[in-house]
Amino acid sequence: MPYYFLIFGALHRGQLRAALAALVARSVDEIDIADEGDLERDWTAPVLCTVSPVAGQPDWQLEIYLAESVARHTEPAVGAWLADRLRTVVIYPGQELRPSAYWLVGPEGRATRARIYDDAWENGDGTEDGPVYRIDAVEHPVPTLPDLPVAPIPEVIRDHRMPTPVTDRLRALLRPWLPERVSAADVSAVQEATWRAWNRLSAWEGLVARMAAGWPPDGWYPATHYREDLELRDELVEAGPEVPEPVRAPFATALGEVDRRFETLTGDDGGGALAAELGEGYAVTTAPDRWWWRRIPDPVPWRRQPGGYRPPG
Repeated sequence: MPYYFLIFGALHRGQLRAALAALVARSVDEIDIADEGDLERDWTAPVLCTVSPVAGQPDWQLEIYLAESVARHTEPAVGAWLADRLRTVVIYPGQELRPSAYWLVGPEGRATRARIYDDAWENGDGTEDGPVYRIDAVEHPVPTLPDLPVAPIPEVIRDHRMPTPVTDRLRALLRPWLPERVSAADVSAVQEATWRAWNRLSAWEGLVARMAAGWPPDGWYPATHYREDLELRDELVEAGPEVPEPVRAPFATALGEVDRRFETLTGDDGGGALAAELGEGYAVTTAPDRWWWRRIPDPVPWRRQPGGYRPPG
């Protein structure tokens, strides 16, 4: 099983070998550590670790492979272990497909989300020679690296898909009217309306599922995202009547099921908490038939607690 990490500071191979040996409960003699491109290795070792220097803020990249004969570990667990044993900061990729999504864990064991860019490293002749890692922001301060910029990283939230079983069940009924490619020029008005209804119901159910699960992936949710979800619920008012007649009743039933769950997870505050957070320039609907705008979970998800988040796994 391969793992990829970036670490800060000097690389002490003896400490790295001892840390990996303790991780898998093996002798230090069974840990193979070599530079990138070195082929004179013990390829049968239970742990293979390739090290290479990198440009930018971190100093080294570790590519670690654990054989089937040793215990399985999650990437967050291995990252935290190395950070503790090496007394350094360790970076590893997030689970999202977004290239800039990373986790950063310090020697004290606290993990925080990080936005990291790997810009091209250009040689003098204009060719590229590998990435230069740049930490754009972390969501919480890192005591070992106090100069890192601290800022919210909301873009990874939308990347984290939530289960939508109600919408998935409905999809089987909607399938005859769903286009294979929404962007195709020959999509009919009925197909487009059906896709729009299904898409918005999926997003609405995703919000409810995220709320019930404690706001994954990072335990918070921006007020602007919440407002966008309420606007999608507005669009569902018009979307229902536009779906084909045979599935209007099942669509209404599915929407009602998601709505009821939303109600159980929220309370009526008249929309005050959302309006107070958004401030001027963001309208909050007060129409009597848009009851969802008056409801909010407690505590509100955009008031984050201090301290790092534990990554999944």
